[in-house]
Amino acid sequence: MLTDSEYQLECLTKICDDGLLAPVFKRNPKFPISRDDVPRIRYSDVMDRKFVIRRCPVDDLSGGNTLWDEDAEVIVEYMTIEELVGDGWRLD
Repeated sequence: MLTDSEYQLECLTKICDDGLLAPVFKRNPKFPISRDDVPRIRYSDVMDRKFVIRRCPVDDLSGGNTLWDEDAEVIVEYMTIEELVGDGWRLD
């Protein structure tokens, strides 16, 4: 049986390898994010194998907008998926 971290790592690796969607994350207590924003990796970053978590306005997600602001504020950037998962980020 996989631990939570192993499961997250496996899922994120598959998402990045397949390039089918832009992952959305639960809020991480290490990084204050308003209720009006959702932590997310931009699709173009997934395709470029960049692990940059950005603030995405909730309204952009609820409207089905997958091409949200290219200048979305960066919350944090990681070199690897392992670092991202190790820092407490979990898929929503």
